[in-house]
Amino acid sequence: MVAKRYFFLVVLVLSLLALSACGSKETGGANGGLIDKVKSAGVINVGIEGAFPPFNYFDDNNQLAGFDVDITNAVAEKMGVKVNFIATPWDSIIAGLLSGKYEIILSSMGVTDERMQKVDFTEPYYHTGAQLFVPNDSDITDPTKIKGLKIGASIGSTFEEKAKELGVDLVTYKTDMLTFQDLANGRIKGVITDKAVGASIIKEKNYPFKTVGDPLYSETIAITVPKNEAGLKDAINKALDEIMKDGTYEKISNKWFGKDIR
Repeated sequence: MVAKRYFFLVVLVLSLLALSACGSKETGGANGGLIDKVKSAGVINVGIEGAFPPFNYFDDNNQLAGFDVDITNAVAEKMGVKVNFIATPWDSIIAGLLSGKYEIILSSMGVTDERMQKVDFTEPYYHTGAQLFVPNDSDITDPTKIKGLKIGASIGSTFEEKAKELGVDLVTYKTDMLTFQDLANGRIKGVITDKAVGASIIKEKNYPFKTVGDPLYSETIAITVPKNEAGLKDAINKALDEIMKDGTYEKISNKWFGKDIR
């Protein structure tokens, strides 16, 4: 009888240890997971598109620049690590995170319910909105009444989803630069994208385009992290909070937009 009780006790202890291990893995405690890897290496690998000016793009010297780039460097400095940017096409950027190609995505990604099924997000680092852009001589006056019209949007973006919702004849592109090129060439009737991005491209290329009406929707932008990596998310949130309180964030935002966009 004693031996039998001892056997059941051993089984119970082993079961509890197994459950504890699983729980630790799922919650990604502050002392484990990717945060330890990042701190040990002294480097955080960051997925970024590099084709979304003025948030992230390659400058004339083929160097990454933009608001997202400056925010990334500021956050990493607070965390005590260096940054290794990994430029990745937008339509495969989440897949890269899930496969471990990088630890986070900092590339103006909007928080959506669909994305939250696959990844986690930090606290927001800015808010924006989606805008319809058309040629100056366009007769479109209502951004919600474009059903059946040929409209361009970046593939895999929330702008693409909104265009589908509006019932347009959708044309998808790898980057916003390409959508505006086709708008300039008359291949599409309009483009749905971020209001700041569209304004930046129009200014840079001197395109004869305008906005139509109010933004189609507002969007919350946050840093993307893998599921169950609470330690990493907490460390990034702490760094974000610090740069927002010490004036660093405001300085970066004013540099790119002339105002605080948080």
